[in-house]
Amino acid sequence: MRFGVCADIDKAPLLKSVGYDYFESSFSKLGAMEESEFADFECEAVKLDFYPEAMNAMLPGTFRLTGETADLSPVKPFLQTAFKRARDVGTRVVVFGSGGARNLPEGFTDRGRAYDQLVEYLRMAGELAGSQEIEIAIEPLRFGESNIVNLYVEGVYLATRTGLPNVRCLVDYYHAAMNEEDMEGIAKLGDRLAHCHIARKQGRSFPLPGDGQDYSPFFNALKVAGYTARISIEGNPENGLEADAVKTLELLRSYALTSGGSV
Repeated sequence: MRFGVCADIDKAPLLKSVGYDYFESSFSKLGAMEESEFADFECEAVKLDFYPEAMNAMLPGTFRLTGETADLSPVKPFLQTAFKRARDVGTRVVVFGSGGARNLPEGFTDRGRAYDQLVEYLRMAGELAGSQEIEIAIEPLRFGESNIVNLYVEGVYLATRTGLPNVRCLVDYYHAAMNEEDMEGIAKLGDRLAHCHIARKQGRSFPLPGDGQDYSPFFNALKVAGYTARISIEGNPENGLEADAVKTLELLRSYALTSGGSV
């Protein structure tokens, strides 16, 4: 497995020095950059030889994907620019969480139509991503953060409906734990898994030795699923980034090596 941290590029030198394989940056920020700003970003990644192999925060909340005012017309040009830039800096997978953009607006209760709208968006986005050899990973979010697509099986349902091989799913340990989701479903549907996030349930912080959390069911499910790609830490360091990044990397590597493969 390859391990990374969700962080801005200014943290990339530290993360590389600690031993991480990549960093995960913001896709929506990338798409909003001025050309000169993006050129600086790309130059820094090349200079470091350390790349954002994954990106999150696919869309800002100013876009509306569901509801009566849903409108994809301003989304397409944004995605075209951002996917091209993402490929130029070595990105392989872009995470579709974007609760602000996808959540059902107040008063809109037609969930069937909302899913249809998300499928329409993902087909468009998937085709644009595919043209740049990038995968999309649909991220289920905890119930307190999103009112649609909260469980892995719901992400799989959306991905399957697109009919596109590069539209797949993400599992985030934090969201799954907050939703008390059974890891067995992830193991059984592992062929749809494109990317992973992890953070401690309490405080959404970096996983650390002795933090009272047993991450083995998560890693066992990944092993059963045959998943060997990337896991990004998406959490808050409690003891400073460098200190926690070192201990967390050691912990995650040990779980990856010792996971037993039973869920």
